[in-house]
Amino acid sequence: MSTSGRGSHIGEISGKPAAHHPHTGAADPGRMRKQTLARVTGTLFLTATAAGVLSTVVRGPGGGIMALIMAVAIAMIAPTLFPILKEYGEAPALGYVVTRTLEVVLLLPAAIGPLSGGAVPGYAVWGHSSVVFFCLSVVLLNVLLYRSRFVPRWISGWALAAVAPYLAGGLLVVFGVVSPDSPVYVVLFLPLAVNEMVLAVRLLVKGSGDGAGPV
Repeated sequence: MSTSGRGSHIGEISGKPAAHHPHTGAADPGRMRKQTLARVTGTLFLTATAAGVLSTVVRGPGGGIMALIMAVAIAMIAPTLFPILKEYGEAPALGYVVTRTLEVVLLLPAAIGPLSGGAVPGYAVWGHSSVVFFCLSVVLLNVLLYRSRFVPRWISGWALAAVAPYLAGGLLVVFGVVSPDSPVYVVLFLPLAVNEMVLAVRLLVKGSGDGAGPV
């Protein structure tokens, strides 16, 4: 009988499964699941961002369709990440789901407005007002990412530093101080927007885990 056979036989007798060592090449199902969820999340982030950009460029019903695609992608991000994030703090992970859901609720008028021929009054302002819940979600997500080292910590730190300017820019638009295409808004908006793209590409290409902590 081979050594591996004896190990399995001993495991059966003792009632415990035989140990699997890294050099055997056996895959860790938990890690594989996290890698899959990470890549799905990266795809959703990219979809939401691309659709969001197109919704500001395309006018009329086409812009509404892009805004709707963005809202659907955003709605799927939090539930996809929740099984992983809750391991590092269930309350903030649940808070992340709630804030992203509220963000989507406020984004929907921006999608429905152009599709309804303007039947939803002030739909653009509704969309920009979602910035408060978006920024809360950014803080909750990146605190958990920083704690877990699910991605490199510099990505989370960058997001936490960029969220305040983004919030300021969004509020300036809501109160009519600047327009969404003004240079001031672009400067305030850009750091966090680029960060989300870096996070999305990192999740899509490399999956999860970059540090000594759990992944």
